[in-house]
Amino acid sequence: MKPNPEEVQKILSVNVKNQRNKLEISQERLAEIAGLSVQTVNDIEGCRKWVSAKTITKLSAALNVECFQLLIPDFFSQNRKEITPTQNLMKLKEKMHKGVDTLIDSQFTDFIKAGLLK
Repeated sequence: MKPNPEEVQKILSVNVKNQRNKLEISQERLAEIAGLSVQTVNDIEGCRKWVSAKTITKLSAALNVECFQLLIPDFFSQNRKEITPTQNLMKLKEKMHKGVDTLIDSQFTDFIKAGLLK
């Protein structure tokens, strides 16, 4: 089922507001960064104004996202957790430990099969 224009407008409205709040910037600051009027940003978030592709491009650049992300329902309100560099390192450490454990287990099994451990 195709979404109607009002649904797409609502999706854009919610996503712009959610991403703006995530970045902790005001409507005034978003308008300044995007080169839009504060009233335009307010109308978009209030679902009172549809915008051109050019305006969506300006908004996406100002919000540091791709244009398509502004048009996906619940894209920014979903529980998307950003992984920090520290979390990436901890995951890598865990994988390395598992790899080493697997290697030790394999070597130990080989020694037992070869009769080297009695």
